[in-house]
Amino acid sequence: MQAAEQSPEEYKKSLIGSLDVATELASYVVEIQKSSIEINKVFGQGRERVGILMSSIADALPMVNRLGGSMTDVAKTIGEVADASGRNVIASTEEVEKLYAAQKVLGISAREMTNSFLDIGVGLAQIPKQLEESIEYIQSIGGNTQAVMKSVTSNMEQMNRFQFEGGVVGLTKMAAQASMLRFNMNETFRLADKVLDPDGAIEVASAFQRLGVSAGALADPFQLMNMSINDPSGLQDSLADVAKQFTYFDEKTKTFKINPQGVLTLREMEKQTGVSAAEMSKMGLAAAELDKRLSAVNLAGITIGTEEDKQFLANIAKMGETGEYEVKIKNEKGEEETKKLSEVTQKEFDKLIQEQKDGPKSLEEIARVQMNISETVKGDVAAIKNAFLGGTATAKPVKETIIGAQKTADVLGGEASKKFGDTKSARVEVETALKDLGTMAMDFKEGIKPATQTLSDYLMKVGNQMESVQNKFTDALKEYGKNVTSKLGDTPIEKVAAAGVNAASSISGAGASSKTAPIDSNANKITNEKTIYQNQNITTKSTVDVGGKIEVDVKVPAGLSSEQLKQILDTTFNESRFKDYIVRLIPGDSKEPVSKTY
Repeated sequence: MQAAEQSPEEYKKSLIGSLDVATELASYVVEIQKSSIEINKVFGQGRERVGILMSSIADALPMVNRLGGSMTDVAKTIGEVADASGRNVIASTEEVEKLYAAQKVLGISAREMTNSFLDIGVGLAQIPKQLEESIEYIQSIGGNTQAVMKSVTSNMEQMNRFQFEGGVVGLTKMAAQASMLRFNMNETFRLADKVLDPDGAIEVASAFQRLGVSAGALADPFQLMNMSINDPSGLQDSLADVAKQFTYFDEKTKTFKINPQGVLTLREMEKQTGVSAAEMSKMGLAAAELDKRLSAVNLAGITIGTEEDKQFLANIAKMGETGEYEVKIKNEKGEEETKKLSEVTQKEFDKLIQEQKDGPKSLEEIARVQMNISETVKGDVAAIKNAFLGGTATAKPVKETIIGAQKTADVLGGEASKKFGDTKSARVEVETALKDLGTMAMDFKEGIKPATQTLSDYLMKVGNQMESVQNKFTDALKEYGKNVTSKLGDTPIEKVAAAGVNAASSISGAGASSKTAPIDSNANKITNEKTIYQNQNITTKSTVDVGGKIEVDVKVPAGLSSEQLKQILDTTFNESRFKDYIVRLIPGDSKEPVSKTY
């Protein structure tokens, strides 16, 4: 498929962009890693496989660039080959290059080609060779490569049912013949299926005999059975010989036609044999025209080396206004001119054949020929650039760093989300805190206990809960560190990450005991000597007395005496407004006025 033409300015910018190597290295690394991960999804393998895929993509990319492809095309080809094979096989650099070239030349996906060849027992490494041999034959007879190879690919399964001389090339010859005769080769296979068994062969042979046509081998049931299994191409040739018996050349219109008797006979033949009358009519006309072209070649009086050379000359010719076949050639001055086929000289013929033989033969060469000059230059520049970028990005230290960083991020984040992302544990702690707060509010509301006693009980519960949370977090952090270090590998970045996690979890474990003061259940007081509140110039150390009052030691700010500050705090904590405020902190559907409670 040809890309849309760019304006000179657009082409210049894109070319300069292709040379901007320094700014593209980072994006190259991101893209090749992303492509490798996408392919690995098909494989279902670990991250180690990503490194291998990165190298495979990088190695194949410059060659695919030369054919006008991109990294996306490389990744797609590798992925389709793996998908079609049903195995975690990675196509080699040469296989990727040739399969991509085949896609451009033939218009057939790598998946379809791989499926077709693997179905007949042709290994992945042999696919490019088989394709090139088939294409070379099509070129040698002047056939339409794309049309013939599409027919070959779609009918590849027939090779498991019938024998073709030369394997895939034999099927290609039959497909090329069908293409030249404008015949659907499925008609041949349908007939071959019918005459595989003796009863079917006798029925079809008898039908040809009753029709009174010159059917040759088609009138012999034993030859029919043999051709159906061992020579489907010969069976197709026999059908062509029958069909062209009913054609004639109309000199007035310079066209080939089916005679009236032929129309009736072919319709009856369809009823008896199942071969389509419409397809037989097309094949008869095409076969008659081919015979006339070959006759014109014979009349030229030139020496022809092979049957393929003769067909090549006949297939590049077309009928002119006079009813004679003509061919375009280059004269001695290098100018193109049209010449009657019957007048082509030996020298001109030899030159035509030599040009055909010297033409592109490999899939890559054919694909390159189909590119215009701007596509070729841009592809070559991209190939040079990506060879450097690929070599840099997939060098062992760089690749290990990329994979190590990805694995480190995965392990660190994954283990953290598992250890600290537990909604159930968080929900339990929140529910406990809300329950304790609700209990305090109800005690304040009902007034069963003194306010100081209620507040003291709540603070004790808060202290116990915070200690529990602290201990759980410390234990989780230690386990997190253990899990992380067991999963990280030996790349430098993974080693650094493991050391950091180990250090963090060790510090947390060592300092845990000094962060929270123990609670003595036998004592009458809860003391936390580590708690220090600093606000402006005030420093406090608090002691909560379970007996019913809160004592606060205060460093008195300037301007106030100790007695004055003590009186202010006592008044504030014990007045009804403070109690109302505490109660209203707890949401509820309805509250009685505080004045009724106190």
